[in-house]
Amino acid sequence: MKTRHAALTAAALGTALLATAVPAAAVPAAAAPASCDRACQEARKLEARNALPRTGFYDAPDPLPHRPAGTPIRTEPADDYVVEGRPLPATRILYHSRTSRGRDVAASGVVLVPPGTPPQGGWPVVVDAHGTSGAGPSCAPSLMRDLYHGDQMSRFLERGWAVVAPDYAGLGATGRHEFLNRTAAANDVINAMRSAHQAIPGLSPRWVVWGHSQGGHAALAVAERHRVRAEPGYLGSVVTSPGADLPAALQHMTTAPGLGGFIALVAAGAKVSERGLPLGRILAAPALARLNFTRTDCLPVVSTVYGGLGGDELLKPGALRQPRFARHLAANSVGHRPVGGPVLLLQGEADVVLPTRLTDRLAADMCTTGSHVDYRTYPGLGHDTYPGQVVGIDDGAMPDILTWTAARFAGEPAPSSCP
Repeated sequence: MKTRHAALTAAALGTALLATAVPAAAVPAAAAPASCDRACQEARKLEARNALPRTGFYDAPDPLPHRPAGTPIRTEPADDYVVEGRPLPATRILYHSRTSRGRDVAASGVVLVPPGTPPQGGWPVVVDAHGTSGAGPSCAPSLMRDLYHGDQMSRFLERGWAVVAPDYAGLGATGRHEFLNRTAAANDVINAMRSAHQAIPGLSPRWVVWGHSQGGHAALAVAERHRVRAEPGYLGSVVTSPGADLPAALQHMTTAPGLGGFIALVAAGAKVSERGLPLGRILAAPALARLNFTRTDCLPVVSTVYGGLGGDELLKPGALRQPRFARHLAANSVGHRPVGGPVLLLQGEADVVLPTRLTDRLAADMCTTGSHVDYRTYPGLGHDTYPGQVVGIDDGAMPDILTWTAARFAGEPAPSSCP
């Protein structure tokens, strides 16, 4: 069972469970900047225990010379990752990607390869599009000792597959993170794969994307991109509990306890993509007062400081209909366009972050577009693993993920659940 959330989501789970006990009157109505209270400070301590120092490796050249997307900037060996009590050697990469508007931007990530000599044709590649870790520069999985979910990465390495794990631009490397921007996400995933193939010997040209939650959104964005502009070697995507329909997801999160931090991250990311976005017309005063935490801290802190907010303490009335915000959310939703290549879509029926009804609708929409989708749901599995509480979709469905991925590398036809 994965342990990436033993520290990180202890804070998030606590706020989700306790949020219903926080009376609305306890939330200040004024928009004065919020301070980091005792719970926030404890969440910061949790982050610090798993954090690696951010070094000059992550600093983009200034000015950044324009290079083709996917061109490596630099690499370095890394021996400071520890997963399940064992060192996990890796190579950090810094590479050229593109923002949603096509501007050259530096992005970081890691590459892991199995021990020994690569097989004939090279190690098949799984590109890991990670779930939400935050939006600040320290929130990069490559700046976490356990790589955020390195135990799951190890399952792929054990099968003889390499793992390319982008951080996403703005996490780790210089810049700001366009959270849940479909164009930027697809750019970062694809360009990490391109960069790894140039920088790391022994990789096969064959690759599959595996994406969870925010990363599921990124994986679907890659699949949609592949339909209109094919990327050599791409064999399909594994998508687990994705954030696909952004307006529907935000509507759910305004009423579900403890999920306000995700709304703040979506708003902050939209502001990076749409600089003229009027956040004061979108976020309610208590949420706006806490927004700086999305720039300086990661998911444990953001979840904690927003954990007691709900409903009209998060979004202003009519916020989802604010014209510019509504256009941004619609443009960056995924699943309504045909995809290229097969998709394995997995959902835990005990997921309270992105519930089954949202993914049921996504699967139906994708089938309507003629996409090749194998949709499976799992009773009792949640969004993430909380030790002693619930098993997450990626852990519980890992045997199916490995089997489906192996079949793609073997060239077998992919099943579909579409009528």
